[in-house]
Amino acid sequence: MMVLMDNLAIIEEVAITIKDVYDTFSLNFYEDFRCHDELKNTKHVKIEAGNKHWLIIEKLIEDYVDALNDKETLKLRRLNHLRDNYDFRYRIKLRSTIQAKIRYNIGKDRYVAKILNDLFGARIILTGIEQQHNELEERLNNLKSKGVITRYYTRHDGDYLATHCYFQTDKRYFPWELQIWDENREYKNRFEHARHDKEHRKLKGE
Repeated sequence: MMVLMDNLAIIEEVAITIKDVYDTFSLNFYEDFRCHDELKNTKHVKIEAGNKHWLIIEKLIEDYVDALNDKETLKLRRLNHLRDNYDFRYRIKLRSTIQAKIRYNIGKDRYVAKILNDLFGARIILTGIEQQHNELEERLNNLKSKGVITRYYTRHDGDYLATHCYFQTDKRYFPWELQIWDENREYKNRFEHARHDKEHRKLKGE
């Protein structure tokens, strides 16, 4: 029983920490971004050539990724505390990966907040979390009601199984993502990730 309680407590700690870092980062970054009147909602901006709001976001992405890579701006000390204490890791999406994703999705009637939802992505791996699905949903619903996470869903695709949580406190902001994996699912999830990437590259003719 103690292990079960620990998993949920860890997830809550991780989510609250990411939310705090997200809020601090967003406040510092977006106060210098002067296009708020034009860019109301990234959930309503399509990735398509000629869309004036998409042109704003294209210019924004490079500065955003630069800021994410700035160790002082991102408050890495708090994230590294999670990494040092749990099986937690994070990454900032590479520009080349972002551009490939944009090229693949441009003109396909897809929205910014859906496609560019993991410029910052984190993952926590826990033992036995799959067996706690109901308790996890209850905890995540509670975090959602408190405004810590914006939404979450459980993705089951082939052998891949994980819960994805998103942070987006303002509709103008890029979302961040947290994935929750079970330790016993790690190998299968990594294999499915590799298979998925290979299929996408094949579709794109790479």
